[in-house]
Amino acid sequence: MTVGELTLTELAQKGDFRTLEDRWLDAIENVAEEHGDLLGALTELNKCGKKDQASALGWTWLTSAREKAEPKDALAIGRELGVRCKDNEEIRQELLRLYEEVHADRAELTQLIEASGLAGGKTIRRALRTLEICLGLTVGDYLLSRSDEHAAEVTGIDLDACLYTVQAKYVEQEFDPDALALAYDPVEPNDFRALAQLHPDKIGELLEEDPVTLLLGILQSHHGRLDQDQLEHLLSPRFIPPERWSKWWTKARTAVKRCLNIVIEGRNPVILTYHAAGQSLEDEIEPQWSKATTSAERLTVIESYFREAKTRQFKVSTRMTERFHRDLLVRLEAGRRESPSAALTEALIIDRLAEGAETAGDESLARDMIAGSSDLIDLMGGLTEYTLYLRSLKHIRDLKSEVWPAIFADLLPFAPRRACEFIAKSLDYDGQRDLLNDAAARIPADFSRHLDAICWLWKGPTVKDIEPISPGKLLPLLLNHLSELSLNDSTPPDVLRDARLKIRASLSASKFTRYREVIEGMESGLASTVHRTIDRTEGLGQVVHSTLLTIIQNTHPGLFTKPKIDPWFDESILFATQPGMEKRESELNHLVNVKMPENAKAIGDAAAHGDLSENSEYKFALEERDLLRARVALIQNEMSLARLVTVDDVLADAVNVGTRVTLQATGEAAKGIDVTVLGPWEANLEKRIYNYRAPLCEKLKDLRVGDTVTLNLEGQEKEYRVEAIVNALEE
Repeated sequence: MTVGELTLTELAQKGDFRTLEDRWLDAIENVAEEHGDLLGALTELNKCGKKDQASALGWTWLTSAREKAEPKDALAIGRELGVRCKDNEEIRQELLRLYEEVHADRAELTQLIEASGLAGGKTIRRALRTLEICLGLTVGDYLLSRSDEHAAEVTGIDLDACLYTVQAKYVEQEFDPDALALAYDPVEPNDFRALAQLHPDKIGELLEEDPVTLLLGILQSHHGRLDQDQLEHLLSPRFIPPERWSKWWTKARTAVKRCLNIVIEGRNPVILTYHAAGQSLEDEIEPQWSKATTSAERLTVIESYFREAKTRQFKVSTRMTERFHRDLLVRLEAGRRESPSAALTEALIIDRLAEGAETAGDESLARDMIAGSSDLIDLMGGLTEYTLYLRSLKHIRDLKSEVWPAIFADLLPFAPRRACEFIAKSLDYDGQRDLLNDAAARIPADFSRHLDAICWLWKGPTVKDIEPISPGKLLPLLLNHLSELSLNDSTPPDVLRDARLKIRASLSASKFTRYREVIEGMESGLASTVHRTIDRTEGLGQVVHSTLLTIIQNTHPGLFTKPKIDPWFDESILFATQPGMEKRESELNHLVNVKMPENAKAIGDAAAHGDLSENSEYKFALEERDLLRARVALIQNEMSLARLVTVDDVLADAVNVGTRVTLQATGEAAKGIDVTVLGPWEANLEKRIYNYRAPLCEKLKDLRVGDTVTLNLEGQEKEYRVEAIVNALEE
């Protein structure tokens, strides 16, 4: 078929039967490419009443296959044609001859053909079903009832009498071939339904020895798709004790990654999908690559591809790496128009690609760009990925062997945090302490441009005696910088977001160890100042913000005379998500910009009617004005208390604002109940989204997986066990 040409199936649908016949002979010559289209055309011909034409074309195809293909392959085509060509007698007779030729070694064939009705008396579809099932059966095979899915096992085959003995769970029966095919479908040896009914002990063996085979059997018996929760329900607690489920699932999930027929995707819950033909690693990676829009995402996809290929012991596909390379070159050229740094990023990813594909040589676009640059600080300024920055540093050492220490020293204040550590170690190892100390001393001069290096100093370099500013003095400066960025309306959103993430991560690193040490060594007056700064600083996140304050309060208790209030119960704080705040703000805008002007107009119109003492419309409008003002004042007050909760603020180790908790009634097998804890503006009882200040949520507060609690969720009090806690804002 040429480009733009209609398929045979489309020709049949359009009723262009002459063209279809003209192209039929060419198509059956290329049956490997056109097989599906040929069958589709026959199906369409039957749909539109062209039974005779379908039979004629089908017979032509079968005749050609009979001459050119192996008998086994011709029989496979013949079976499909027999079903689509509506009991064509010529095809029926040819099928008889092919069965006798292909299965000449089967003593029971004559009796099977007679019992199936292929020679006459029954439809070809039914006869073929009987033959294919019975010819494929051996003792020990599993069957599944077509009426109620009860499982059975073939325990005996009498070839002389052509009878099959089938043992169900409690009953043994004998069937002739036709009756067997009407009653049962054969299933795979690992079919979960059959094993669970007939040999549950084998499921236990597969669980330990071959989880992939077990999962294949489960997926095949459940329409090829299952989520993690459904899988757990099938296996636990009957076959896996609940306390062992997580460990088994982790092991099984790792093993499945090497199976071409099962794809794992999604999150919470994970979805398992069966592919009969098998899905290659390249099939999995292709959509990820197509969706990658940033250099970081593209690097992640490439790293994932090489890692999975190594784990699964697959050979890296040249076709796939060439696709990566072509796309990266296009991105590189686009990057040249955007900025030198963007182009260098793509060039460094190409370096990584060549290394993983084992095609790396002396040529490197990244090396050429670094070698020709007169401003390496600007060139490397946009490199945010540590691995790419590290590659650039190694290129610099190779290309500029005599002056690299000076270049490293110039780069240090502008480098990413992890790269700062590499630069410092390199300079120290080379005996360049003076250069290193001078470079470190320049870092505190510019918090905006040197923020990564500032965070590196805060964490503490591993190279000793590099401390241009003490941590005690650095902490207030770091907090003030964040506060100034937050209060400055001209701060670009991406700059503010980046600063918040970096400072928050630095302060909370290693469970706040560095911060705790600094606060413990700080005199009380300065600690009080730091406390006030943190309290009014936005962007630290609910959990980090609260923890920073708590550490000061616990370390310097004398500063605080008021009892400590849990933020959850603090009346001066109202937690809300961005959508919740936008919803409330929209309501406020509607009241101020729509309802209140409408009310003012109504007051004016009513006043124009004269005698206000008897004017009910005027009184009603005034009452509505008072209600609107009260509503606006309430919302404004609430919004003044609002504290934004983002996805990064939520920790799912215990029930907190922003989490969704799965509760399972103790001793019941029913599916668990999901309860989401959010602010009052997001509450939706139909979706089980509750205000964190509701009594129900107060009972759930701080519970962890495995804890139990008595709740009234469905009209009566029950004891529930916390089964899972997840970050609800990630969705």
